[in-house]
Amino acid sequence: DDEQAVHSLGMAVWLYCRTVMNQLSSPDEDELPYQEAVRAVYRGNKDNNSHIGERIIAAPDRTMAAWKHLSFALHGLPVPDPKALIEADKSIIILGECTAVCEKIYKSPVPLVYTRHTARFLSLWALLLPAALYATFADLGTVWAVLPASSILAFFLFGVDELAMQLEEPFSILPMQSFCDDVMQATQIIVANDELE
Repeated sequence: DDEQAVHSLGMAVWLYCRTVMNQLSSPDEDELPYQEAVRAVYRGNKDNNSHIGERIIAAPDRTMAAWKHLSFALHGLPVPDPKALIEADKSIIILGECTAVCEKIYKSPVPLVYTRHTARFLSLWALLLPAALYATFADLGTVWAVLPASSILAFFLFGVDELAMQLEEPFSILPMQSFCDDVMQATQIIVANDELE
């Protein structure tokens, strides 16, 4: 049935997105919500494919299992033009490559030594900055402005340092759950439009 194939593909797209989110999140904060979401979606669907959700949850490499399921769901579509299917399959391959790059970023954090060394150097620099600025402000006759100027400079430089630490692991600040919800909503819209035709 065409409608069921489109629905299965939409579910597979959502499952892949949600599995990537789980892979790029801390196990402490996302493992249980991930399992509950996958079970809820696959138990509550009309295709009765709860075994797919359980198989992905139990897989040693969930992302690869979800990616494989996405490819199978694509090939389950009744497509009259095989070239369109090949092009869509190429997109799934590119998606898998992009996910592999994200996993490399996530699993290769900046060594803690670099972060600590930068923080210590910046702290020492901020501590000695008033001494370096004293002569300049003394010549201007505004010695009282040394501490406010030093504080403002230190505030902005420590802010840049904090931004750098956030960028070392960007996935924690991205609204990945919102992305997954958008994918699910788009899937439901596509299936609803397919039912109208």
